[in-house]
Amino acid sequence: MSKTNVIEWTNAGPDDILWVYPYEDIRWGSVVVVHEYETAVFMRDGKVYDVLNPGRHTITTQNIPLLTRAYRLVMGYGETPFKATIVFISLKQFRGRFGISSRVRISPNALYTTELQAFGDYWFRVADPVLFLTQIAGAVKSLTTQDVSNFIRSFLSELLMQELSKRSATDVYTNLEEVTRRIKADVVAEAFAQRGLELIDLKMGGVSLPLLEKMEKEDPTYGLPLLIAIQKGEEDQVLQIVKTVESMRALGKSPGAGIMGALFAIPQMLGAQPAQPAQPSQPAQPTQPAQKSYADRLRELKKMLDDGLITQEDYDRVKKQILDEMSRG
Repeated sequence: MSKTNVIEWTNAGPDDILWVYPYEDIRWGSVVVVHEYETAVFMRDGKVYDVLNPGRHTITTQNIPLLTRAYRLVMGYGETPFKATIVFISLKQFRGRFGISSRVRISPNALYTTELQAFGDYWFRVADPVLFLTQIAGAVKSLTTQDVSNFIRSFLSELLMQELSKRSATDVYTNLEEVTRRIKADVVAEAFAQRGLELIDLKMGGVSLPLLEKMEKEDPTYGLPLLIAIQKGEEDQVLQIVKTVESMRALGKSPGAGIMGALFAIPQMLGAQPAQPAQPSQPAQPTQPAQKSYADRLRELKKMLDDGLITQEDYDRVKKQILDEMSRG
């Protein structure tokens, strides 16, 4: 654009958050036009000085007093007596989109996590232009709409990942709207306010468990019931399926053990031990299932079949393995 005595943000696009006037030599008597839902901020060396609200302003020492005082400017000292950066900021409402991935517990009491992906939209506006520029100026590579938008989306995504990691998959699936509301009210809105922004709304459009969804196709016997139980928030069923698969893996190979590839064991926390069948009389033994009698193992296997947790094929195969061990013993 050519340099004139009228400084104005023209042709602002619907997604433009800010625009920096490309010249730093500012003439006394120049006119700054600030449109409705805009503000113009005078900066120098990364520091914010004066702010002009909507209207038509002729630059004098009266309407930029802070900058004038800071540099002891004298009105009429040449045509371009001072240097400054003028940043126009839109005060309109903007919409952004996010997509994140985080590890979450599969249920509140489970000792396994899995990957959860979420996507959605958020709406925001600049509420405090001075605080906004102060916080943003040192955090972005350049004062452009693209860099500022990326910064906002990045710090929002980081907050959402941190907050979702504190929750379980069953909670997120069954209470998605309430979880989103709590995250917005408790954490995200305050983080936006600290950066001069107002978070108007936050909505998660959907969530998924990609590793379990993949395993559900590869192992419908156990993967599908586990996924359905998580989506319905049935924690008892989730824990029972995981326990079944753990037992099947210990008793002998089974296709169901494949779903463990979609889960990640949580390391021991605060001295807590991983959930295992209780054996108080022999706590030092590392492999609990091996301590059970053959009769106990057969009864447990039959109960799994009766409860519908394993298939007849799995039952017959593992039963044969146990009987073979008995005959050899």
